[in-house]
Amino acid sequence: MFMRKSLVFLSLGTMAACTFLGIFILNALAKEPPRPKTVSYYTCIQIQPGDTLWSIAEVYTEGTDITVEDYVKQLKQMNQIGEDTIHVGNYLTVMYQCSEKQTEAVED
Repeated sequence: MFMRKSLVFLSLGTMAACTFLGIFILNALAKEPPRPKTVSYYTCIQIQPGDTLWSIAEVYTEGTDITVEDYVKQLKQMNQIGEDTIHVGNYLTVMYQCSEKQTEAVED
């Protein structure tokens, strides 16, 4: 009887250890590689027919961690705009991001 209980506990312990080890290995393999560091730049663009703060934000947030909503807030703050209305022909300061590797390639 003692031998049977020992064998059951040993089997359960082995299964638990294998489970935790498997989870640890899968988590280690599943991690995404770190994103390259980005550098922010600013430029001015001329507002074209059909442009809105939201459409401009969609273009300049593509591939970044910034949400369109947050970018629109930044645009308003940078350009001292109180409303969502912008006018064709006016200029708008926008921010865009490049990875450090892209920046180094341009400088070389």
